[in-house]
Amino acid sequence: MNNFLIKFKQQIVLLVCCFSFLQFQAQPSYLTEQAEISVLTCGVGNEMYTLFGHTALRVKDFNQNLDVVYNWGMFDFKTPNFYSKFVKGDLLYFLNVSDFNNFINDYTYDNREVIEQQLNLTYSQKMAVWNEINRQLKGSDRYYTYGFIKNNCTTKVVDVINKTISAPLQTNFPKNNFSYRYILNEGLTNHYFEKLGINLLFGYKTNKQNQLIFLPIKLKDALTFNQKIVKSEKKLNYVQTIKNGFNLNSVYTLWVIALFLAIFALKKNVQRFYFLLTALFSLFLLAVSLFTHHEELLLNMWILFYNPLYIVGMVLKNRKVFWVALIFTTIGLLFMGIELLMVAIPLIVLHLTFILALFLPKFSKIGRLEKENV
Repeated sequence: MNNFLIKFKQQIVLLVCCFSFLQFQAQPSYLTEQAEISVLTCGVGNEMYTLFGHTALRVKDFNQNLDVVYNWGMFDFKTPNFYSKFVKGDLLYFLNVSDFNNFINDYTYDNREVIEQQLNLTYSQKMAVWNEINRQLKGSDRYYTYGFIKNNCTTKVVDVINKTISAPLQTNFPKNNFSYRYILNEGLTNHYFEKLGINLLFGYKTNKQNQLIFLPIKLKDALTFNQKIVKSEKKLNYVQTIKNGFNLNSVYTLWVIALFLAIFALKKNVQRFYFLLTALFSLFLLAVSLFTHHEELLLNMWILFYNPLYIVGMVLKNRKVFWVALIFTTIGLLFMGIELLMVAIPLIVLHLTFILALFLPKFSKIGRLEKENV
């Protein structure tokens, strides 16, 4: 039933996109002086691609019966090889324009907050924004290659604003002055396993100091920090609080699983299965890093931490291979960064427990290798 509803909603979105593509041609070529341009910051949803919220631009000119939303977050669910293109970094997103009432009704239905920040722009600046977004909509710029951090619905709005105002929005403000990984993790407080998955996939480059405004909530904060550009701020849609019971999507659930598995760390068959599983995961991450164009997925320290040499050492019964594997694991651990360590500490403790079982001969048969194999 859920799959049917998701597919039905996807078809509706596509129909709206097609209608909107025709609709923009009838829009006026200019704005009146009373026109308003606002940034819309939309709250998080339940689907994976909505966990960081959304950013859009609203253009309102009641003198011309105009109230539309420009949205750079659209993509086609029917794109051939959708998931492989998404991972590789070849998936095309596009700019779309839709009626404001349809837009806000969508977010009301999904119980997602919408905050509007009206920009304090001169008439010439309003026209510059209007001309730029319509130029993109009618030209090849309408489509762009999506990037997790550097090219998304928020960065596109930032680019439009920065082209219009005299000085670019400041990125170095208190709520934005962290690493890319920290900012990503900050938005996933109540979604631990999604946060863990992202941290397993994202590489060393996300540990660097953030120099962008790349998340919806951070653009909202940036506009608040650059107070002169905000004329007014109001909440357009309120979220109805839903009380949930015990949340299994938490780090405590992973701790229970990790501690349960650690009980069997001394068993030979369990060791083989565990190190085979981690080896396959390491090779998978290596393949992704070689395949993808996303810079965020490169230099993944989990490749070293979960390196396949442990299972190789077990097959060959060669203790030297274990030592080399341990060196790689140590290097991976040292370069993970504090944010990643804090998110994945149960997995790290579990892995180190299984490694310890290999290197303690009196506790593990695997450790009692023949001297000639040392």
